Order: sequence, then C-alpha cells, then structure tokens
Amino acid sequence: MHIDQSDFHDQLVRGLTHKMNNILSLFQGYLGLLMDDKKLDPTTVAGLARIKEGAKAASDLMDRTKVLARPSSVVWREVNVADLFRRLQSDFDAVCERGIKLQLDVPEDLPAIWTDTTRLKIAILEVVKNACEASPPGEIVKIEVIAESQSSTHPSAAGKAAQPITWISINVTDTGGGIPPELSERIFHPFFSTRQKQNATGLGLTVALGLVQQLGGGIRFQSQPGLTTFRLLLPSRTRLL
Repeated sequence: MHIDQSDFHDQLVRGLTHKMNNILSLFQGYLGLLMDDKKLDPTTVAGLARIKEGAKAASDLMDRTKVLARPSSVVWREVNVADLFRRLQSDFDAVCERGIKLQLDVPEDLPAIWTDTTRLKIAILEVVKNACEASPPGEIVKIEVIAESQSSTHPSAAGKAAQPITWISINVTDTGGGIPPELSERIFHPFFSTRQKQNATGLGLTVALGLVQQLGGGIRFQSQPGLTTFRLLLPSRTRLL
C-alpha cells in the first residue's frame, strides 16, 4: 500500500496540534480553578498566572503550526477585495497595539480574486501584525492594495497569444528598524524572529507565506532602516479563467 508522505505529514501535524490543544485547554482550566483559591498567597498566584500565560502561548503556537499543514479542504470563492478589507477592520484593531495606526488605501474597482477567504485573512493579519510589532509606538502602518499586470511567459491556450496576468498586490509598509541584509534569507524560516520579545514565536511570516502559496501566490519584501514593505501577491479572478 502506497502512502503519500506529504499527506501523512499534514495529517500528523493536524492530529498532534489538535491533541495538544485539548491537553493545554484542560491545563488552563485547572490553573484557573487553582487561581480562584482565596487562600493562596500573592507570590503563588503570580506564579500560576505566568504558567497560565505560558500555556496560552503554547496553545497559540499549536494553532499557528496547524495552519502550516496543507488544508484538508479549501473553500474557493470569488472575493471583492475592498469588501474583504472592510470586514477585516476590527481584526486589524486587535493585532495592532501600542498606538499603532493603520492607513488603508484599497480602491473599490480592484479585480476580484478567487481564493479561500479564511486562509487569506490569516495571511494578511500575520503580515500586518508583524508590521505593527516592528514599528515604533504611535507610528503608522500603511496598507496599499493595487492591481499589477505582468506578461505571461506561456500561451493562455493552444493556438492563442500569451495574455497579461493580473495580480493583486497587498503592500504592507512599516517604519521599523528594517531587516539586516544578512538576515533576509532567514525571515521566513520557522521560529526565526528579529525581535527579542518574550512571546515571539517566529512563525508569523512562515504561516503567511505558506498560506499565500496554498492560494497560488507568493510574498516579496524590500527593506531598509525605517522602511520595510511586504507584498502579498495573489492571482486575480481573471488569472484563473
């Protein structure tokens, strides 16, 4: 019997993360009960709170790891880009802290994209969260969405001339310290982070890249001190017709 190693790996990741999340949820629940004990001294309560925080961070890590596996099912649909970003506004507010403000430039007349909305939302939020964390407090993170046409290197169909390909480019720009050139080859590696943050997992960009690639696109970036732009490139609806 032939076993597809990629399918086996993805099923293993999904299964393990599901089991670990069940264990961590039980762990956090019992910690909550312990912390409700009024007889505990403040030092013990503080220690339990740190353990609970660590369990939550581990659960978040499991959720991020799970989305790296190929999806068992993808719900493809035509998506209006401007509508998508309107629905994401409250999510943006949740991931951007420290007074970071978002400046959105999303035209209404962009071509539709053919995508899985859930996975695209996660990818966008991971990149935006990364930009917000990289920016100094009170700065502005810019999100600009544009349509880009590129020449196709292959005929669109037998006997027909090559057609231009239209991509939707979601550009997220921050004003942080930038990515040192010697680290630029590693930023999409799992568990790698340029920031010394206690709960940093180093999975945000890894997750975003994996999801965008599942959707037929890719991620590019340009960086210098004070200005870094990540570009999520996704095929428009017309690209897939």
